[in-house]
Amino acid sequence: MISVQVPSNCPDYRVHLALVLKSGNLASFDPQVIEFLDTFSKTVLLDEVTRQLPEMAVVAHWARKAHTLQLQAAFDEMRGDRLWVARGVALHFAPANVDSIFLYSWFLSMLAGNGNIVRLSQNRKEQVEVLLRALNLLLQQERFKVIQERSLILSYEHNEEVTQTLSESSHLRVLWGGDESVRRLRRVPMNPLASEVVFPDRFSLAALNAAKVLALNQDQLEELAGRFCNDAYWFDQMACSSPRLAVWTGDPASCCSAQDVFWAEVGQELANRGLKYPEVIGVNKLVSAYAAAGKGFADAIRPGITGPISRIHLADHANAEFRQIECGGGLFFETEIPDLSQLASLLRDRDQTLSYFGFERGDLLSLVHCLPTRAIDRIVPIGAALNFSAVWDGYNLLQAFTREIDLQ
Repeated sequence: MISVQVPSNCPDYRVHLALVLKSGNLASFDPQVIEFLDTFSKTVLLDEVTRQLPEMAVVAHWARKAHTLQLQAAFDEMRGDRLWVARGVALHFAPANVDSIFLYSWFLSMLAGNGNIVRLSQNRKEQVEVLLRALNLLLQQERFKVIQERSLILSYEHNEEVTQTLSESSHLRVLWGGDESVRRLRRVPMNPLASEVVFPDRFSLAALNAAKVLALNQDQLEELAGRFCNDAYWFDQMACSSPRLAVWTGDPASCCSAQDVFWAEVGQELANRGLKYPEVIGVNKLVSAYAAAGKGFADAIRPGITGPISRIHLADHANAEFRQIECGGGLFFETEIPDLSQLASLLRDRDQTLSYFGFERGDLLSLVHCLPTRAIDRIVPIGAALNFSAVWDGYNLLQAFTREIDLQ
């Protein structure tokens, strides 16, 4: 059952909830689940509307059978002879700012063999409604009855009674959202046997080797700018893995020159894409820039602060609080360091994805060994920041969505 509206006084969702609870687990990577994901992939890519949406095209590519079989091979290798089985019923709270996350969370849990309940935000885009209609049509097919019986996707206003009913019925709770959402949901009791996987607010950044940027020819520079725009602008910079800080490595002159050519090319790429923000976004960025300057986070505001590329130079003495400025819309903090090894001193627990250009694997491994506390969960090339992986925020989700039976 997909996208049931649940008013506080309506018990109808309980009927399908009972079906999910009694349907039982599937084996991991059940052939019918793999077929369902592959059919979904083909449906999205063949539809004239959904295939034009970059984030949906990426999900469809991820869900294709060839990739699912790669996930299965990696899962089987990691599991070895151990007994890993589904946890039972997983309850997913999807974020409002990234439409496609609920699909990844649901699909991976489904591949692990779980039944699933997904709570969607009521503030969702029309493209999600299009997607839900397509999913409903698929689930009406007899061959996917086992998926339909084990899936409940619903939407309701914040209602602690409904949330508690769902939480007490589940064996795993998966929380995607901001810090306040996570705190609010954690106050709702879970089934005592349940476990919880949490994805709160995060901050991401990009590191660029200035000398390597300056060495690019025009075609290579255009490609880099395009990949960076995908990372930063697909979700208006509001995805947790979208970069909001650009860190340049090299001598001051090289960094300055590389910034000039890079940001000019990014601006041209955005113009080619026809990206335009409403005036209110520009005002929000202006206010954010002045707030950063007033709090001592910034020592320079670059020209064009209200345009699609808004750059704020980070002051040397800025503390971690600048990460709390979540304006989006192409607002970037920027700083320079002599070499990548000094990046570790800038990192904090909240930092999630480091996208990079111009560094060797050895440089990145050296950085990893210098990381403070739990900073950085993902290190990916620029252009791959939004690519969802079964390993996310330090969790191997296929492992987190299963449990191990000790057979002696």
